[in-house]
Amino acid sequence: MGFIGNMWEAFKRPSIKYSLGILLVGGFVAGVMFFASFHFVMTASNDPRLCMDGCHEMKTVTEEWKKSVHGYNRVGVAATCPDCHVPHDKDIPGWFEKVYFKVTIGVKDIWHHTIGTYNTEEKFEAARYELAQIVTERFKRRGSKECMFCHKFETMDLEKQDKKAVSKHKSVIDGSTKKSCIDCHAGVAHEEPKEPEAKEPEKK
Repeated sequence: MGFIGNMWEAFKRPSIKYSLGILLVGGFVAGVMFFASFHFVMTASNDPRLCMDGCHEMKTVTEEWKKSVHGYNRVGVAATCPDCHVPHDKDIPGWFEKVYFKVTIGVKDIWHHTIGTYNTEEKFEAARYELAQIVTERFKRRGSKECMFCHKFETMDLEKQDKKAVSKHKSVIDGSTKKSCIDCHAGVAHEEPKEPEAKEPEKK
């Protein structure tokens, strides 16, 4: 019996209860169902309405986004929450980073929503500067990848930009500066919160 024949016999050979073939087919079907369910959850959790309509903490920043060029513009192309705040690289490491982001950041946000950390506008505004620094640092660490997913230097018409913008963009293109989008464009979709004034130490 040849190699293929031996493999077929092994495929049909019963184990203690079930044939190897049934176990393999069953495992494959279970794997497909798990991946489909996982993909559905990932897609559903990437719906911007989950942020805008599901969390009262997002009311203020949602209204700011709607008034910004990312939320309302002459061509009708909007960048929504996941476009800017969720990694969407198209390679395998990027996919794992997206999963890691959703598991860590997503669960943390749900936890704070559940326990009411920012359940009033006053609480949110009090913490807003610190939260903005965390997001800004994440953008810098990733080199503003989410911005450049839409805003590519290759498709920019530099002739339609003002001289200052052209100078800065060219310095990034030629590598003479390591700055990324967030260094110059912080506050483009949401108002940039002011740094709170340092409290004077209490006199004893």
